[in-house]
Amino acid sequence: MVKRAVRLRLLDITTQVAAIEAAIAGLSLADFRSDWLRRSAVERGIEVISEASRHIDPALTVRHPEVPWRRVADIGNWLRHAYEQVDPALIWFIVIDEFPALKAAIADMLAATPED
Repeated sequence: MVKRAVRLRLLDITTQVAAIEAAIAGLSLADFRSDWLRRSAVERGIEVISEASRHIDPALTVRHPEVPWRRVADIGNWLRHAYEQVDPALIWFIVIDEFPALKAAIADMLAATPED
């Protein structure tokens, strides 16, 4: 497997966050709960974010303690291995309440990471 640059991983996160936000735009939690396809797509996007976060240089993440980086990295494993326990309300909370800090941190990291 070819090693991807950190900047590409940051862009992966940015892309997934934007896609997830578009997927849930205008929905309520009840709507989200009842839409298996949309929930599955959002969960997959979070898995990608989780995996990409594992490849960000700790020198960048340490500058953003407001983001629970360990939990960001761990959620992918939880979605893959404890899928039967996934509560749509938790996924909703992550997107609504935790994405803003993640988005801001990633934007800052992108600004600090030179293009290759």
